[in-house]
Amino acid sequence: MPSIKPSHVLLSALLSLALGGCGDRNDKAVLFSPEGGHPSDWVSTHKASAKANVASCDECHGKNYDGGISKVSCMSQSAVSGFTCHATSPAANLNGCVSCHGGLPSGPFGTLAPNRKAAHTKHTALPGIGCGTCHFKAGYGTPGHAMADAAGGIRKATVALPADFDVNPASGTFGYNADGTCSNVSCHGGKVTPAWTGSINIVANDNNLCLKCHEQGTAAGVPQYNSFYSGVFSPNGITNLHAFHVVDQGANCTDCHNIGTLTDYQQHFGGLTTKTFTIPGNTIGGAPTKIGSYTLSTKTCSNVVCHSFNAQWIK
Repeated sequence: MPSIKPSHVLLSALLSLALGGCGDRNDKAVLFSPEGGHPSDWVSTHKASAKANVASCDECHGKNYDGGISKVSCMSQSAVSGFTCHATSPAANLNGCVSCHGGLPSGPFGTLAPNRKAAHTKHTALPGIGCGTCHFKAGYGTPGHAMADAAGGIRKATVALPADFDVNPASGTFGYNADGTCSNVSCHGGKVTPAWTGSINIVANDNNLCLKCHEQGTAAGVPQYNSFYSGVFSPNGITNLHAFHVVDQGANCTDCHNIGTLTDYQQHFGGLTTKTFTIPGNTIGGAPTKIGSYTLSTKTCSNVVCHSFNAQWIK
């Protein structure tokens, strides 16, 4: 009978301990088996187990979740079974979308899926807007989430919005296009948006930039809820003051609307879920506009550079 060297006994014992560490405790919760590893759908289903006891993960993946004895990092920048995992430590960001899709407070901050920044920060900074606004019903546990494509890459994100952001029905239905643009969404005035990697520079004094979201329209809500139709200016028989000032007189939007307010996300983009403007008069007047002040109660301007009489705006 061949002899067994002490070193072999020690190695066998260490292997048993290692497998026990990855196997015994997790086996009881049916999370891991030393023969087969985690269940085949583990990437899509492990969230509940991790939330219940995230410490059970560090036994194999290391205290910092960077690999441990398993040599598989929970924060891998290369695909594991078709998935790039947590962008930041799951211990630091255990709950919510930011656990895999970037860190707090604004979500994705990197350049690779599933942590691509693009226009995420611009949108999540808006009042009342979160991940679920644009990825409506696309969270953990849905068929469109945590799924690799046939080539092992990251599948395109599910983009859909709740009914609060529906456009005027005559314009069509929401669509997320192959070029990364959105169409028929009310917060962009029903217009086709820039690509997700693009931007709109609202700082510039350029009517064309405003028209990327705000069309003139002919009546309240036509063609969209944020059209800049402003009513009838009865004394001159003019049916639309925006048409009179912008189209006929060649004024810029920021001659009347304060660029300082327009670049304040909380004010300019407040109330995106409503179907009406949220007190647009709050954006009128004050330096550097051509209007000294605007009174909401009477809808009148004073100290107007371009004419000496007070113009009444009737919504």
